[in-house]
Amino acid sequence: VPVSDLVGKTVLLYFSAHWCPPCRAFSPKLIETYHEIKAKDSAFEIIFVSSDHDQAAFEEYFATMPFLALPYGDTRKKSLSKTFKVTGIPTLVAIGPSGRTLTKDARNLVINYGAAAYPFTEVRLKEVEQEMEEMAKQWPKEVQQHPLHEEHSLELSRRPNYICDACDSEGHGWSYLCADCDFDLHPMCALKAGADVGAQDDENTVGYREQDEPSNETWVCDGETC
Repeated sequence: VPVSDLVGKTVLLYFSAHWCPPCRAFSPKLIETYHEIKAKDSAFEIIFVSSDHDQAAFEEYFATMPFLALPYGDTRKKSLSKTFKVTGIPTLVAIGPSGRTLTKDARNLVINYGAAAYPFTEVRLKEVEQEMEEMAKQWPKEVQQHPLHEEHSLELSRRPNYICDACDSEGHGWSYLCADCDFDLHPMCALKAGADVGAQDDENTVGYREQDEPSNETWVCDGETC
């Protein structure tokens, strides 16, 4: 695809490689987000910038992706990495329609907000954060006897960055936390089907029925099996 075809579009540069476990873990979420955004706005593209060790690995990994890619071994990869100061992968850089860099931390935005983060502008991110604040007002303040952490209750807490102990992906903003055990769950992971709304002690507490405990193998968190 000629560079001229990308003018006027929001573009994500995805620095990644098949040999990198965090990259392979993140790619399904990125692909899901790509489809959601693309269905609403055609002026959007993702370009895979590979750090694979050989052509075969590149082709195998790229075959799983619905978006564009810089050809394997393209010399522009080095200059792009230098321009955006890429020191590790996966890295996701968002570039606006004007060619201005919007953020070099689009990976965390996709993890936390998915397609709702689009078009990755400061204005939109403030809107998303406000929407999350409004949602948080409706969440229970405490989850008791969660199947993954029955020994202590989990309290709704502000957390700058954490790893969800259910889906093993990053999160920030809000978490259901056991501070004693340093145990975190994304709100979506904590408030699953199986939560016994009828067993609430009050509007700020939710519990789980023992007979309704879901198996880890059947839980789905943001498209990933927990």
